[in-house]
Amino acid sequence: MFFSSFIILTILFCSTVQSKALIADGGFAAQSLKSCNTDLRYLNQVIGWQVKWPRQWKSIVSSGLKPSDDTMTKWSQVPSALSSATDKLRLGITSKETAPRAVVIRIQQQIDDLSLALTQENSKYSFSNIEDQSSAKWNGLIKESIAPAVDKFSQFITAEYLPAARKQPGLASVDGGEKCFINAVTWWTTLDMSHEKIETIGRKYLNDSANQLLATGVKGDTVKSMLASLRAHSKEEHTTTSMLIDISEKALARAHNKTLLSFSMQTEKEIKVSKMPQYMQDSAPAGYYGKAQSKIPARYIINPSRPNERRLMAEVIAFHEGVPGHHLWVTYPREVASKGYNSGILEGWALYSEYLADEMDLYSSTFDRQGMITKHLWTASRLIVEPGIHLRGWSREDAINFMLNNTVMSRTEIEIEVDRYIAMPGQSLSYILGADLILSERERAQNILGKTFDLAKFHDVILLAGVRSLSQVQSDIRSWVNEMNI
Repeated sequence: MFFSSFIILTILFCSTVQSKALIADGGFAAQSLKSCNTDLRYLNQVIGWQVKWPRQWKSIVSSGLKPSDDTMTKWSQVPSALSSATDKLRLGITSKETAPRAVVIRIQQQIDDLSLALTQENSKYSFSNIEDQSSAKWNGLIKESIAPAVDKFSQFITAEYLPAARKQPGLASVDGGEKCFINAVTWWTTLDMSHEKIETIGRKYLNDSANQLLATGVKGDTVKSMLASLRAHSKEEHTTTSMLIDISEKALARAHNKTLLSFSMQTEKEIKVSKMPQYMQDSAPAGYYGKAQSKIPARYIINPSRPNERRLMAEVIAFHEGVPGHHLWVTYPREVASKGYNSGILEGWALYSEYLADEMDLYSSTFDRQGMITKHLWTASRLIVEPGIHLRGWSREDAINFMLNNTVMSRTEIEIEVDRYIAMPGQSLSYILGADLILSERERAQNILGKTFDLAKFHDVILLAGVRSLSQVQSDIRSWVNEMNI
């Protein structure tokens, strides 16, 4: 999942790789914390089992295909998987490695909602028309096995785990927390970087973005006054979900039509804009990219909750998730398909594409350009907030206040974001750190090559080789510059 950036990782959401034994844990992100003393390895409100499994159950029902024996065997493991997860979390209570309370509260709500949805009449996870034995067996599995197991886990979280959850939000309170954080940053970004360097880059982009925002204003404006004005404008907006989708579709169409201004090739793969499932909306970011699967085209999946707040950044997020961002990356014509996952290059490219969209004159108004700039204030603030939470002992409220003072986002949206940074240390840093490397190497290449610099060829160096570490991306770019400079 690619995190939308916002967060959300679609390689993580859409990966079809499954282990033989069903495991109820924190998902793909647990790998970044495998040597850390925290139950964040098992609990994650963004990509944990309680988010991933329902999506797969719904897909089984909506596909119109009969559940296979393998499908039934796999999902019959739900009770044992949740029982095993409960045992691990009880050990976490004993060893005082519980996940932070803010994360547990979000997961508790998700599981409560899931438990209710599983037991509702005409549940979306059950076949409404039972025309064959396999569909009846699936409905029986949901009702008699999966739903009771989820309810039992929900009771455990509420009665036992939440009262014991760690009040401090960051790794600063965990034994070996600093090393854990730095290792997590390296895992996500493939960069070996001190937290001082991370914070320096963050402050640079905060300052640059603030100056860009001021340049869009009028005499007498300050960054504070402009953020307040944009935040007030969002409250007064009358944007509907359908309007948000329409704006996004038009932005993606413009981007596709202008692709050859900056690239040697276009993608011909379709991308659709659709709404995010209800159960994800309260704890999910503004949107994410879903790769094409079977007969289902690629999707930019929008969070339709609070559409008035999401209007300001509607275009920039569309470019990030679609073209020239994640969709272009995934579907760019290559001789060999890009495989693997590395947040540094994938999210770095998607954030770079937001700047590139500005160069391509894709933003339809000053207001939408301000949406891009305020999104960059948000992204840059993460490089201050994450070290603050995980190394400097910031409280959750400290982090929220910093973002209230430095971004245009509402408190509700900031709380979702801060809880994401608590749950997935290091992941949010990959956006600007990856984009900064691309932007820095592009500037270096332009300085060396001068008029012979070719932007489309520069992009091909990054895109055609597919997913790899940021250090390898840098090496590839510099080799290309040396070849062009002979």
